[in-house]
Amino acid sequence: MITVFGATGTTGAPLVDTLLAKGATVRAVTSDLSKLDALKAKGCEAVVADFTDPAALARACDGAEKIYLVTPAHLNMRQWKANVIEAAKSAGVRHIVLATGLGASPKAGLTFGKWHSETQELLKQSGLDWTFVQPTYFMQNLLWQAGNIAKDAVYYDDLGGPVAWIDARDIADVAAEALTAPGYEGKVLGLTGPEALAGDDIAALLSGVTGRTVSCVSLSAEDARAGMVAGGMQDEVAGAMVELASIAPRGYLAGIETTVSEVVERPARRFADFIAENRNAFVK
Repeated sequence: MITVFGATGTTGAPLVDTLLAKGATVRAVTSDLSKLDALKAKGCEAVVADFTDPAALARACDGAEKIYLVTPAHLNMRQWKANVIEAAKSAGVRHIVLATGLGASPKAGLTFGKWHSETQELLKQSGLDWTFVQPTYFMQNLLWQAGNIAKDAVYYDDLGGPVAWIDARDIADVAAEALTAPGYEGKVLGLTGPEALAGDDIAALLSGVTGRTVSCVSLSAEDARAGMVAGGMQDEVAGAMVELASIAPRGYLAGIETTVSEVVERPARRFADFIAENRNAFVK
């Protein structure tokens, strides 16, 4: 049994599909009761659990041999993950594949790196086998701007430098291998796409796919933060996101990792292909 937390999220949803395709027995965990039937329709067990509910977490972990653990970006995410790790230990889980972020380590200088590192170290000390998947920015984040791209033909760039964007489905495929194949215990898997793209590059890809000129407009740190807060993100978390984005102009998000191709034995998905697959989202 493999328990997938965040089973309706950006990486968890494709992970459930990939694991089922591999023939794994999957328990999908969501906090949204309304999503249970859709999860069950995929052919997996589905349960509701809140990260703050010890009894629900115990039920989610019961009988599981392995776990995929991811949480939303939130001030409480360290405690939420700690709660799952404790429940997993009590339930006799053997191995946790933990989703964190590229560069997370005790030496990390950024807020998110420190937060993720705290959980990584806790898991290391738990006595459970562990694997860390550490992705960069998701290509799926572009869909957040689908409305303004379709309406105004504008891509707002809040990074200001090249980023080695990764498709969340590649994260899921790597996580599925780590959960079903031997030899990934104690591994740190840094995950990026195959190329680093800046805002102008993304606008050019959008233009080519949609057949209309999409402009790249720089978004200030202040406006980016305000937009995230307006969208419901906690102010401190939005600040950490802006801090992370601030290193892009210096090229620190442009490094390319070959982990995807090494683990799943195919090239990592390209941003151009992702945009083409989602073309209808970017046109009126």
